[in-house]
Amino acid sequence: MGTAQHVDVPGASLWTVRQGDGPALVLCHGGPGLWDYLGPVADAVDDLATVYRYDQRACGRSTGDSRYDMAIAIADLEALREHWGVERWVVAGHSFGATLALAYCLTHPSRVSGLIYLSGTGVDSAWHAEYRANRAARLGPEGQRRLSELQARLSLARGEEFAAVSRAYSELYLSTDLADPTHMRRVMPSLFIEGMHPKQEVNRLLGEDANRFVESAGLPEQLAACPTRALIVHGEADPRPVWAARKLAGLLPCAALVTIPDAGHYPWLERPDVFRDTLRSFLAAP
Repeated sequence: MGTAQHVDVPGASLWTVRQGDGPALVLCHGGPGLWDYLGPVADAVDDLATVYRYDQRACGRSTGDSRYDMAIAIADLEALREHWGVERWVVAGHSFGATLALAYCLTHPSRVSGLIYLSGTGVDSAWHAEYRANRAARLGPEGQRRLSELQARLSLARGEEFAAVSRAYSELYLSTDLADPTHMRRVMPSLFIEGMHPKQEVNRLLGEDANRFVESAGLPEQLAACPTRALIVHGEADPRPVWAARKLAGLLPCAALVTIPDAGHYPWLERPDVFRDTLRSFLAAP
């Protein structure tokens, strides 16, 4: 379970939790605009590491002002490291959190002993079109119609109706992320917390800035010069194309890529044994 506390950083109070014992590992959730859902990942390795998790600024149980960009997100993560008195740590992130972990690694290389890049989208913006096509194919015409209908209702709904529509929209949208979408009801409790809803403004602004980071002209050279050992994990059934992860692995000189069959965007929920062994091997390596 771990010990939860709020940590004050400039302009925000961040919900955090700490568990386990060993070298430091921090987990960055995806979204952007969501909350920490990486408890099962922490549980799989907390006998090997002291695991830190948190809700990013203005998301979930954290507060925060309207400054949503990569520089602030990186600064928040660095402020947490300083607060916890961690000298160096393994930085892990899922989805958008993988982009954040990578950006932190490039900004503060002396503070990072390893990078774990889970289900990320790489550094080639061409992934967007393939992802949208894959998602549409998985939804089918009826699913696309239903998703558009729920999205339209979200802008008008309030109170209990908003909560119900938001849940239905999220469930349908995220079902396309699974190797087997019929498992959505089973995995939903691991991803969602009652009463919390995605922050759309954070998603828009921080997502746009993350795209600018990925598309920056000097990024390939920065990656080629990165000395940090890295593990890149990608589910073979993730609608986000695996070639993007493979390309990133080719740019980082000390990276290993592991693809997991029969797993989509949340491999720890669909192939927990394979995922667990993969992370533990990386963390246990000298």
